[in-house]
Amino acid sequence: MFDGYNRGISVWLGVVVLGTCLVSGCSERQQAIDLYLDAVRLRELGQDEPAVRKLTTVVRQAPDFVLAYSELGKAHLALNKPELAVEAFRKATELNPWSFQNYMDLAQVCRDLGRFGEAARAFARAGDLDTESLTAQLGAAQCYLHAGQPARAVGHAESARRMDPQSQEVLRLLADAYEQQKDYEQAAQVYQELRQGDPANLDLALALVRACIRSEQYERAKGVLLEVVHSRPDHGAAFRDLGYCLLKLGDADQAIAMYKKAVALDDGDWEAYRGLGVACMVKAQQTGDDAWQSAALRHWRRALAIYPDQPRRDWLEKLIRESASTTNPLRGLND
Repeated sequence: MFDGYNRGISVWLGVVVLGTCLVSGCSERQQAIDLYLDAVRLRELGQDEPAVRKLTTVVRQAPDFVLAYSELGKAHLALNKPELAVEAFRKATELNPWSFQNYMDLAQVCRDLGRFGEAARAFARAGDLDTESLTAQLGAAQCYLHAGQPARAVGHAESARRMDPQSQEVLRLLADAYEQQKDYEQAAQVYQELRQGDPANLDLALALVRACIRSEQYERAKGVLLEVVHSRPDHGAAFRDLGYCLLKLGDADQAIAMYKKAVALDDGDWEAYRGLGVACMVKAQQTGDDAWQSAALRHWRRALAIYPDQPRRDWLEKLIRESASTTNPLRGLND
């Protein structure tokens, strides 16, 4: 592994020796180079601690010796000292802003330390230096996403998709980025692409449903959910979501039927009970039948009994108290 590496640096070292001898005198620079080569040999033998000592001396004597900083970063990593590795790799990128590998090394260590902002910038710079590097684009997208910068993540994920349009990893990352950006319509499109490559994947189907619901594509979500409940008639949450879509589409009767299937499959599903209460209240307003209103209040109370601290609890309690004057029970569907 190091044989090719040493051959690769021999020309560079020769140029350095020639150039620096003319400027600062051969002896001091040559000593730094000799120490560097000793350190490389020590690292080949797995002796990282003495290698670090020699490399530390090298960069003290020759503070512009880029390769020494790179090697020092790797040696610190081998000794499980990532903070010191970051300092060394960062210095290497400052001295040579055109080194793809130094930026990649810096990015990977920062990512492992949870420094996602710095990692993202380093991956992005590496991607600028090697425009064909899928790893750099993926790393930038992932780290920008972790850093809470979804717009930047989308840009790098789209670049990665152009390099590998069929990659499931790239498409999942892109969908996550669109979701974090709250661009649910685009997220739904990506989930649809993912499903084409894995049509039996239930998680992908439900992710597509969520994106469609959030982008108010209820008819599309309904179609996917009908597929899900056909293949998984025991999936209570799918019936609950189907009830939600049907209610949004104005079909209270079918919504009630789906919500009832959901609670039959899971009597502890407070969301299904809340949705069932909303559907019954809609029927009460459509028919003027007090029995539907009584049923709505009963299901809402059941939802609160299951999960008293549910989102918008105060609003639901107020809805129960003022049920006779409720004008828009569909509001009870929303968290």
